[in-house]
Amino acid sequence: MKKQGTLAFGTRLRRLIDRLDRDVLALYRAAGERFEPRWYAVFTALREHGPLTVGELAQRLGITHAAVSQVRTALEAEGLILSKPDPRDGRRQRLMLSAKGQRTATRLAPLWAAIASAANELMREGAPTLMENLDGLDQALERRGLRSRAGALLGLDTVDDTGDTREEDT
Repeated sequence: MKKQGTLAFGTRLRRLIDRLDRDVLALYRAAGERFEPRWYAVFTALREHGPLTVGELAQRLGITHAAVSQVRTALEAEGLILSKPDPRDGRRQRLMLSAKGQRTATRLAPLWAAIASAANELMREGAPTLMENLDGLDQALERRGLRSRAGALLGLDTVDDTGDTREEDT
């Protein structure tokens, strides 16, 4: 994969994410916790900013409604969150940590602190500017996505991030 350079960029990132997620999952299991790495962002957003709707979570986290809904289903099944009708719009549900979720957050806080400390050590050792570089990459993708950039090079119609089809000016 290294020899392929930026062509394999996404593959390499996924491989790193999978490896990190396996390590974190192993830590959860070693600590006797039934928690999944993919739940972390939604769970902690609800802990810090809840109650929130699925749409508010998706916007806050920069992920799709579908992704939030999948995590919501899993967190509800574990009894870590609950939903109540939005008092301003009864068609929407506001999600919040349950009492079990709050206890879980308290138990997981030391584990999360250790993971953050280990991740900081890993970054200092192997990629001291990675977080800054990821911020720059995220901003560049916000300005113009990879699909649009590659599509323009190929003279293809592309779809922008909102799902609208448009022809790129080159």
